[in-house]
Parts: sequence; C-alpha cells; structure tokens
Amino acid sequence: MTLRTRIVHVALLSLLCLSTTVRSARADDPDPHFENVQSALAAWDLDTAKREATAVAESPQRDVANGVIAVYEGRYAEAESLLAGALAGGALPRGGPTDEARHYLTLARGSTKALADAITLTSDDGTVVAVFASEKDTLIAPYLFDAMTTARKALGDDLGVWPSHAVRFEFLDDPLKLAMVTLLSADNIRTTGTVGVTKYRRIMMVSPRIMLFGYGWLDTAVHEYVHYLVTLRTKNNAPVWLQEGLAKLLETRWRREQPESLSGPMAYRLHKAIVEDELVTLEAMYPSVAMLPSQELAALAYAEVQTMLELLRERRGAPGLALLLDRVAAGDDAKDALATAWGDDFAAFMHEWKRVTRKRTARGEDGPLAKREFKEDDGPPPEALGDIFSHLGGGKARQHARLGTLLQQRDHDAAASMQYEKARAADARARKDPLLSRRLGHLYSTLGAFDRAAPLLDIAAAAEPDDANLAAAQGRAKLRTGDHDGAREALGRALRVNPFIPSLHCDLAQLAPDEASRLRETAHCKPGH
Repeated sequence: MTLRTRIVHVALLSLLCLSTTVRSARADDPDPHFENVQSALAAWDLDTAKREATAVAESPQRDVANGVIAVYEGRYAEAESLLAGALAGGALPRGGPTDEARHYLTLARGSTKALADAITLTSDDGTVVAVFASEKDTLIAPYLFDAMTTARKALGDDLGVWPSHAVRFEFLDDPLKLAMVTLLSADNIRTTGTVGVTKYRRIMMVSPRIMLFGYGWLDTAVHEYVHYLVTLRTKNNAPVWLQEGLAKLLETRWRREQPESLSGPMAYRLHKAIVEDELVTLEAMYPSVAMLPSQELAALAYAEVQTMLELLRERRGAPGLALLLDRVAAGDDAKDALATAWGDDFAAFMHEWKRVTRKRTARGEDGPLAKREFKEDDGPPPEALGDIFSHLGGGKARQHARLGTLLQQRDHDAAASMQYEKARAADARARKDPLLSRRLGHLYSTLGAFDRAAPLLDIAAAAEPDDANLAAAQGRAKLRTGDHDGAREALGRALRVNPFIPSLHCDLAQLAPDEASRLRETAHCKPGH
C-alpha cells in the first residue's frame, strides 16, 4: 500500500468513525415525535399521542411511547411488557425517556396487581366505564351511572366540556391499592383521608365498603369528574388550588343547584384562620392536598378554595368562571387569570374574599370535623351504648339518661325508653339534644313505634346529616309512617354515604319507581342487618 493510499484509507476510517459517533449521538437524543407524545399525554390528548407515537422511529423510545399510552388506556399488562422491554434493552436515551419508562412501569405493575381480578361494567349510554377490584363493590355501579348521567349534563353545561370518550373509574378495595395505582404513599392516604384521585385520564377511588362509616362517595365521584373536565378544559394547566376549588364548588351540582354551606365547625376554623392569618397558602397545596400533614388542614384548604371560587361566581357569574378557565388554558398564570376574571389585581380579590368570608363564617361553632376512617377489618363498627350524656350536666336529665342506658344494656328496652323520656322532660336542652334523640329514636324503631321514632331521628339527623346509619334509620321510620317523600330523601342520603347497609335496600325496594329497580333493590335486601 502506497503512502497516499494509506492516508486515504486512514481518512476514510476516521470519517466512518465520525459518522458512527454522530449517528450514536443522534440515536441517544430524544426523538422529537416522542416529545410530542409526552406533550399530548400531558393534555390528555390521546388521539394526537397515538398519531405521534407511530412517527417515532422504531426503537425502545417507541415502545416507551406506546407503553405510556397503554397506561392511559388502562391496558396495564401490555404497558408493563412494553416498558419493561424498553428498559431491559439499555438503549434508551438518558433522562426523560428512561425516567418516564421507570415511572410508568411502576404504575403499570401496581395497577396490574391492584386490579388483578377486576370486573368491568359499562353504563347503558357508554359514557362511563367502572372497573371494580372486588366483585362485592359492583353493587354501587347503577347508582354511579345514574349520578353521572345527571352530572354529565349539569357540568357539561357549566364547564363546556362533554368528553367524547368513556370516562374510566377504578374502585379499589384497599387503601394500599389506591397507593399502588396513584403512587401516593399509604401514609398520605391515611393521614388526609384521601379517597379519590384523578390522574392519567382516569378516576381512582376507594370503595365506601372499606371505610368505617362509609363516606360521601357519590359526591366524591362527581368531585373527581370535575377534576377530569377541568383538566380537559385547561389542557392540564390548572394548578392544584384551582382544580380543588372548582371540584369542591361543583361536587354536589348533580343533585342541587347551589353548593352546601360550610358546616359549623368548618366555618369556625376558616374564620379563625383568616383572623389569625393561618390560612393554608395556595402554594402549600402543591403538588396535592393529599400531601398536607392532617385531615384538618386538608379540610381547611378545601374550604378556602371553594369559597374563593364561589365568590368569583357570585360576583362575575358563569362568564367569570369561563374567562378564568380560558386564560388558564391559554397559558396564563392562574392567579393572573383569576384577577382578569375578577377585574382587578389578585391582591384586591383576596382582600375582598377575606372580608366577605370572615363575615359569613363569624357564626361558626367550634366542634369536631367529620373524619374519614378506614376499616381495620371487614366487621361493622360497634354500636356505642356507653354513657354519652355528660354534656347534659349533673341534673335529673343526665340521671334519667344514664339509667336508660343501663336498662338498655340489659335489654329492658321499654323501661329504657321511659327513662329517656323522663330525661327529655326534665330539661329543655335535653328535648332537642341530638344524642339523646338518636338513642331514643333508635330504641322506638326497635320497639316498632315508628311514629314516635321519626321526629326524634329528624332532630338527630339535622345535627349529623352525613351519618349513613342514622339516615337509614330515619328513612325507615318515615317509610313506616307513610312519609314516602321524606323517606326517599333520608334513604338517598344513606345511599350516598354507605350503600352497603343491607336493610337500606329493603326500604328502597318498597319505594322503587319501576320493576327493574325493585328487583335490583330486593336482590340486595337483607332484613335485620
């Protein structure tokens, strides 16, 4: 080989090595179509994500893109296979694609395990798909579908969003499973009483069956559906505080025009937080209210943002909310968008909100907040029969109430009822006392004296409207006395909190509007439970 030939040969080898190096560097770069898939998924635009995924060069990146899309569509086993394979090859670019693959692989594996024996049901109109980890929880499907039919119309009108695809709900039968499908920690879930999360274009909830006293699961389902719609409406640009404010404001929209007022204890806490400048900041709500250190702080955060958005709607109407969402969708900072909708700067809005809310909550009364408690086992909560009447003082009312308790513990129900009546007669406060009214109302129901039970249970239920067992007892008493409208209202409250009270369905069967409903309720009826 001549010197000239050797020089040319070396030059060609160098060029070949350089070309290989350039190709390797380019192979190690994220594919621009892959980045487009990520952007589309962030906005829940699956059609665009799928189209862009087909344009990703055939490589592990394409497998990651299709694996993540499979997670969004609930095809967890397929997602796990694609993502695990992409990572095993070791050819993914560092950073984004690798991190994304690991994150969604963990999610796919958790979801596959949590929903290993899942049962899937679809609403008659095809707009809702409900996936149940346990067959026991399929009982709630028809009530979910009915509520979502109403919510779809009401919230579609309010927010201008009508999903063109079926909305996916997943109901888990263990708080640990909720952690597995959301990647929240079990401590986050138990500390704040988190029962629902909307992410990855699906709604994940725990069954009311696994809660000690149930929870407002239908309102929660609609609350999460509001999150779903706001995410679509704003292309996922709405921050946590705006998402939660709208969800709390509209969670009861499926069953009433206006949101329910804050409870006395919640109003008291919000008032105190404003006066003492101890509000949960909007920034502290990020990345999730579920990560706040207590249920009480989470409840305060919800109350703050609900009343903020309520004030905006009161003063600026539906156009104000629409403008807020339009600006956020366009990329404006949410505080700036709210200021635009309000017509002044954000500080001026907050000043007015504090002034108005401080006045409205001034009559709040201190007391315990309702807390969500997970069952430790499958047994029903015990019915307390201890002395719960210390608040009646040391006079005759308490003496008679204590004697009534002792008699009831010994199954002397008629004699116990007489002592409870003497307690009510001895003190004007005792006649309206919710605890004594509840105890005596339940006792009269046991004795079959429903006409005497109904007004007492009304007093008790007014103090604890979200107590499912109390609402069920109230509904039964009203049904037995011929007050069918009152019975429907009370039984509906019980159903919204704990549809797993067997006797509840016996009474609902008697009020069923059609034969199909009657047969459904009769199938779940277990008298005496």
